Amino acid sequence: MGKRKSKEAVSEAGVQSYPPRYAAEALSASPHRIEQEVQHELLSQPGFRFASLVIRRLDNGVCLQGVLEVDDNSPDVCSVAQRVAGVGRVLNRLVIAGGHDVPPKG
Repeated sequence: MGKRKSKEAVSEAGVQSYPPRYAAEALSASPHRIEQEVQHELLSQPGFRFASLVIRRLDNGVCLQGVLEVDDNSPDVCSVAQRVAGVGRVLNRLVIAGGHDVPPKG
């Protein structure tokens, strides 16, 4: 029988043990936490309707890509994304569709 290796996860701060041995390891964010929180914040806005949405992590922020339909009185999408802790800047690559119905093809 061979030795059992402990599971280890590499983070920005270095190597961490699994399960966490220290409180700091348990409290550190998962790699995709910020993207998930930005997505939740954007999808919870009643004036935003996303046909598609991709959120990528950048240094000190996120990049938003996709297609968004907005109402006239909707808040600024960048301001909404910046509500999330850790998002200092937003690179907005969203295509904005008007708030009108698209006629059927044919």
